[in-house]
Amino acid sequence: MDQALGLKQIEGGNVYFGFVESKYLNGIVNLERTHLSWPSEFFEDVHRKAIDFSKDFLSEPIKKIRRRQAETVARIRDEHLRFLSIAEKPEEYAEQLALSVQSPEDIYLELSRSSLRQYNRKKRSFNNAKTKKLPDFDQKARDFAKELKSESISSLAEYILKRKLILEVFEERLKFRNIESHSHYFEEAVHEIICPLRQTTDTLNYDDHNLWIVDDSLAFYTYFASDKTLKSTTGGADASTLEPDIAIFDLGLGFNQAGSLEPITIVEFKRPGRDDYTLQKNPFVQVRDYVVRLRDAGVARAADGAEVRQIEKNTPFMCFVIADIEPSLSSMMQQFGPFHRKAGHGSYYKWDEVYKIFIEVTSYSEILKGAKARHQAFFDRLGINP
Repeated sequence: MDQALGLKQIEGGNVYFGFVESKYLNGIVNLERTHLSWPSEFFEDVHRKAIDFSKDFLSEPIKKIRRRQAETVARIRDEHLRFLSIAEKPEEYAEQLALSVQSPEDIYLELSRSSLRQYNRKKRSFNNAKTKKLPDFDQKARDFAKELKSESISSLAEYILKRKLILEVFEERLKFRNIESHSHYFEEAVHEIICPLRQTTDTLNYDDHNLWIVDDSLAFYTYFASDKTLKSTTGGADASTLEPDIAIFDLGLGFNQAGSLEPITIVEFKRPGRDDYTLQKNPFVQVRDYVVRLRDAGVARAADGAEVRQIEKNTPFMCFVIADIEPSLSSMMQQFGPFHRKAGHGSYYKWDEVYKIFIEVTSYSEILKGAKARHQAFFDRLGINP
């Protein structure tokens, strides 16, 4: 019965025993009462009715299990939106599950199997219609195309949901670490969310970083280094142990220019709320120093020594300074300016003619607001707003 019902035990550790008895059974049992001499179809009929009676008797605990299964299905679907088309109605999907399938991991596996089976079913139907040139080929083709579209939309929905969750974590890091002392998180805490520390594209996959938070174009890189010394990124051509937060040496699809004229991007993070910049210690002096050293080194190299690109004296640089614009930073922007405010934004920019650097200063709140705005239409369409 437990195999038929998929119910190992009842809530509270109770166990159900079902008994079937009748005068007819007494008449067909052997002397040892270990075997019944009856037609197989009759056995199957009795077995089926016994299961139905058992389900009626156990209807209340079964309802509780189905409710928990549906809740788990809905929770997994909302966290993994690629299952949207499979579990659009969690209660109906839960009715298909064996009662023994209750853990989130087991239900996740069942959803994955259902997704694969649905895809294979539509694909077989399409291939069969194509091979046999069936009259409903056009309809089968539309069904298969619809399945592909549905699966792609579900995968995209999950991708967008993950981005939303990442932005929520990023927003938390911009709040006070300690409310009483009004102390902020260190820059490493926000840096780590956007891009793991002390890594390069040799050790990271595309999904391992969130450079899109700063600027969507930064996601289309060929090679970057995060929190690596200038000595390591130049293969020893510069001996400095200074560490640009993120140095992007080839934007690939972002800029389709050839050779040394393709910009190098540097992203520099400052601690949220920091307000102690001076003429000697500020992000503008810092990025200028990085640029001079990289141009003097003349080359960028991967960890294995392979040349990433040549860097010439006229190689353009784009420098993003991510910092809260407190009074001391505003003062430095006046000293090293003029900086111009972007229309409709809280970001500032300038072209440093002396060092041939384009510098953009953006606060953390502006970075967050911009990232949310670029994704808001997706959030609204998917209904995943708070």
